Amino acid sequence: MRILPQFTMFEKTQNEEILGDLERLIRVIENIPDGRLISKLNLIRDKGRNDWSIVSMWHAFIAGIVFKHKNDADMLRELNRNSQLRDICGFEPKKEKLKDGTYKIYVAPSASAFSRFIKNLKEYCGEELKEVFENLVKYMYDNLEDFGEYLALDGKAVQSYATNYSKKTKEDGRRDIDANWGTKKYTTSVNSKGEVVTNKVTWFGYRVHLVVDAKYELPVAFKVTPASNSEQMEGKEILKAMHEEQLEKCKYFLADKGYDDTKIIEYLKGKGIAAIIDIRNMWKDGEETKQYKDTDLVYTYDGKVYYIDGNGKQIKLRYLGYDKSSDSLRYGFKPQYNDKRVFRIKCDTDKRIFVTVARDSKKWAREYKKRTSVERVNGRIDRDYEFEDHTIRGIKKMDLYVTASLIVMLSMAKSKIEANNYNHLAALIS
Repeated sequence: MRILPQFTMFEKTQNEEILGDLERLIRVIENIPDGRLISKLNLIRDKGRNDWSIVSMWHAFIAGIVFKHKNDADMLRELNRNSQLRDICGFEPKKEKLKDGTYKIYVAPSASAFSRFIKNLKEYCGEELKEVFENLVKYMYDNLEDFGEYLALDGKAVQSYATNYSKKTKEDGRRDIDANWGTKKYTTSVNSKGEVVTNKVTWFGYRVHLVVDAKYELPVAFKVTPASNSEQMEGKEILKAMHEEQLEKCKYFLADKGYDDTKIIEYLKGKGIAAIIDIRNMWKDGEETKQYKDTDLVYTYDGKVYYIDGNGKQIKLRYLGYDKSSDSLRYGFKPQYNDKRVFRIKCDTDKRIFVTVARDSKKWAREYKKRTSVERVNGRIDRDYEFEDHTIRGIKKMDLYVTASLIVMLSMAKSKIEANNYNHLAALIS
């Protein structure tokens, strides 16, 4: 974290009203724990050209995200015309003697110099950037008492700036040979017949598997992959990569049916976390119900449980709770049946269907609604960080800009917490 001397030129009372984006930039860069990253960038430069300071270049890169610039050229044009921005970033004018003896003044780096800096970030600083992200996440855990109790996971589609390519295509900087095709189905509505209507989206590019805190709508973990990578496989990898302290803090883990997987549910259960994950219908035999062992109970693929009476009539049972001692779900009759019997269904009957919070319970429905938090974060990534209209090609560059954008989001939230403002922590503009 670096505070440049130029920042003192702004009076506190002027910031909100006059500076706008510049004030947001100051707040962000003041709260990025980037010491190790800056050291690594200086080490990479070593004895190379030192026309512009590493800190200034890094701040300019962050400014491009805060200012929503579509590409580096837009950012450089902004630097050349905006003296206040140059002051904040720490750029000082440079003069170069020409052949005719006159001097040319440069106030901002050239496109080639800025491009080299971006390349160094992309190629050599992945570990340091992830460390910045993780340090900011740790700050949230340390300063928000209930942060991390509800976590939500989703796979966000991000199109590549490039179009599809031939298998014989070689990398040349213009094409994207890392991206591929992905497909995702979304439930959009229920028609008059009670049938679920789905919408299928196909794109060429990448998928951001993102874990967020469902209350504060701030990122906790993420991974950028080609679009076709399995959500179930990547979900397992993200969970295994999370810190043990984060898993211990988590009480509920929310995800859509794209992450419906027995191994994910088992892993969460082993950590004492309730899996609130929508379920896919994997029954291929066409049956609507299956019998529970040799009993009068039947159940559906999505966890509804019925009792079959002597006349063959199905009576829907209500959920009574989870019995940890026997790892089973308890069910009973509704009050109008005047029947006090309690039935237990072992969770290992089908670990996807019978989870610690019954799928057919009001609690499950209530908790699952909180999953929309990750969709709102995805919307902010598109809207506030310009991922719906970008010029990014290649998985390394995509990973760089996703990481940097999430760093900006967390740094802005940190600045608000430091000012005792806990409203709209995830918003870049508020």
